[in-house]
Amino acid sequence: MIERALNGGRGYWTWLCLLLVLIGIGFLFYLRQWDIGLGITGLSRNISWGLYIANFTFFVGVAASAVMVVLPYYLHDAKAFGKITVLGEFLAVAQ
Repeated sequence: MIERALNGGRGYWTWLCLLLVLIGIGFLFYLRQWDIGLGITGLSRNISWGLYIANFTFFVGVAASAVMVVLPYYLHDAKAFGKITVLGEFLAVAQ
């Protein structure tokens, strides 16, 4: 499986490098937030904290429900879930 991930053309490696740069930028912002605190995000009041936690739990729930839609298709070979499986996979990965 790793061999397939290491083979690709110029566009593939350009895409991977772009994604690595975006991951690096996200990590730098994470370190800045770690250093300064959540004040950098504007989460200094109860309402904004509530929205932050509500958003977090909502998206975790959406990802978990997408996984639960995908599992019957793969584990129990339930063909009724076949058409929605791809959407569930993309939704779980995007979350």
